Amino acid sequence: MRSSIGSNIFPPILTGRPATLMALQHHLGQSQWWDAERLRAEQLRQLAALVNFATRAVPFYADRLRAAGLEPGAPLTWQAWSRIPTLTRHDVQDAGDALNPAVLPPSHGRIGEIASGGSTGVPVRIHKSEFANLMWEAIHIREELWHREDRTGALVVIAGLPRSMSEAERLAGSTRDGVSVPQWGGIQSQIWTTGPLHMIDLNHPAETHVDFILKHAPSYIYTLPSTLRLILWHCRNRGIAFPGLRAVWTRSETVDDALRQLCQDTLGVRIVSNYSTAETGYIALQCPTSTALHVQSETCLVEILDADSNPVPPGACGRVVVTPLHNFATPLLRYEIGDDAECAEACSCGRGLPLLKRILGRTIDHLTRPDGRRRRFFFDHYALSKIRAVKEYQVIQRSLHRIDVLLAIARPLTDDEISQVRAIMAKDVGTGFEIDLSYCDRIPRTAAGKLRPVRSELPQQPD
Repeated sequence: MRSSIGSNIFPPILTGRPATLMALQHHLGQSQWWDAERLRAEQLRQLAALVNFATRAVPFYADRLRAAGLEPGAPLTWQAWSRIPTLTRHDVQDAGDALNPAVLPPSHGRIGEIASGGSTGVPVRIHKSEFANLMWEAIHIREELWHREDRTGALVVIAGLPRSMSEAERLAGSTRDGVSVPQWGGIQSQIWTTGPLHMIDLNHPAETHVDFILKHAPSYIYTLPSTLRLILWHCRNRGIAFPGLRAVWTRSETVDDALRQLCQDTLGVRIVSNYSTAETGYIALQCPTSTALHVQSETCLVEILDADSNPVPPGACGRVVVTPLHNFATPLLRYEIGDDAECAEACSCGRGLPLLKRILGRTIDHLTRPDGRRRRFFFDHYALSKIRAVKEYQVIQRSLHRIDVLLAIARPLTDDEISQVRAIMAKDVGTGFEIDLSYCDRIPRTAAGKLRPVRSELPQQPD
């Protein structure tokens, strides 16, 4: 651990924000083992404070909460909470500044504006307080403690270059040589002595990314799942391994079981993923002992609801509705983020934090059958990834009778490979569709740099 006091090495002493964060870790280290009833009781107390503030100080909620039967200062119950209408992304867009209080408690610190990546096609902007950012960092440190075995090793980051970089650093990061700094940076390097950070832009081809990784021999790689898939394809086809690699950490996109298996088979390491959004912060972290995701109940309330807005039981899927507990700068009460998720039974690790078995992706990623019925669209990703010429793929529904499969390929497919692709699609798409294949060098990304493996061009209807 790094010491905040100059010339002090032993024992290390933290001050300021790092000290606050590590003090929070002491509490989080205890609350993760509480049972569900105790966690929900503490959440309700925090929600009551948030609701009372929103009713008094936020114009958007003044009438909305009273119409739901909630008055300022009145006791909050879970029954009363369930009467609050869910908040959609369009609601946030339409409300604008009416979602922001005129005055924030001074102890919550400065306010900044953040924007979502807009991968749903409905970008939103909200305010976030310094206090809310502190809680985000607390969960970030929890993730480090849960999953990081060695912070002294090198870290390779393959991602979009951050705007906080200097012009010279951004220029270097966009080249094949990337940019290197002696510490990982961020709050980690204020708490621990870390190894070096090597960053390269994600827009390079996989061959360049692999060469960059081999050059720096990292303990960890941090990138998007779609970029990782290309790296794994390149390594598998050429028999490349990364000695000393401990794990691959991912962000932004959903990690499926097929990608986890491909990473284990190709590189012999696990993937560490989390679930978060720009608006809400961390929602869930991967369990230290499995691939399921623990909801971060100390900083957010997560509800998985069915079409009638009732909580779904374990093993069932529903809409993800999130309420950040500490961002009073733009309260988001029962915010529908546009994802589906599957609930799970209590985790065998013993933590009381609720468990999500998997994130199913955006609710717009559905297949609409010719008779108008909609269903979750799955296809055998792992079988498709075994066709070595296929680097990336995207399935696009153009009409009620047409499915396009866009393939980024390294070489022309053989007749047998084309038949395999069609068989994989036909197995899950079913009858009544014309399946067209088209080819490119790289699948277009969203404005946020994400690859959406399934996309519909049909008018979206409520589920």
